[in-house]
Amino acid sequence: MKSLLRRNKNGGQEINWICLKENCPENCCGYFRDRLPDYLSIKGIKHDEILVLIKEISGISKTHIVKKKGNHYLKLKKNRSCPFYAHGKCNQFNIRPSVCRAYPFYIDLFTGLNIDITCPGVGGGWTRIEAIKPALKSLIRCYKKHIKSIEDELQSKSFQKDF
Repeated sequence: MKSLLRRNKNGGQEINWICLKENCPENCCGYFRDRLPDYLSIKGIKHDEILVLIKEISGISKTHIVKKKGNHYLKLKKNRSCPFYAHGKCNQFNIRPSVCRAYPFYIDLFTGLNIDITCPGVGGGWTRIEAIKPALKSLIRCYKKHIKSIEDELQSKSFQKDF
C-alpha cells in the first residue's frame, strides 16, 4: 500500500482516513477479536482488553472497571463487546478511554506511526493532520503508561531476581 499522506494546496499534510463516527459499522468498538494474533503479551494480557488510564477511571462507573495485573480495564460484556457499545455506537463517547480515542492509530516498533487498515475510514477521504492530533495524544498517553510500567518492573527487585 502506498502512503496515506499528501500535501494539500495550502502546504498542510492530510491523511486519507476519516472517522465515520455514528456511521461506522462497529469496527473499533463492536465485538473484540485479537488484532495481533502473532504477538503474545508476556503478562498474559489479551490484545482485546480495553485499557483505562488512572485519570480516566473517575468518569466511568466502577461496575464497568476490572483490575488485572496492575492495570484497569473496561469489563467487556459476555459477548466480548464494549459495555459502552449500544445500538451501533458508543453511548459514552465523551468519556471513552484513551485506547478508544487513539484508534485506529498505533505505534509499531519498526515503522513508527501506523493505522489499522481494517478501519473502514481508511481510504474514505482526506483529513487534515491537525484534526487527528487528539487521537495521537491519546495514543502517546497509552504508550507512556506502558513504558512507565516496564521501567518500574525493571527497577523492582522481583524482576531483577528472575533474570
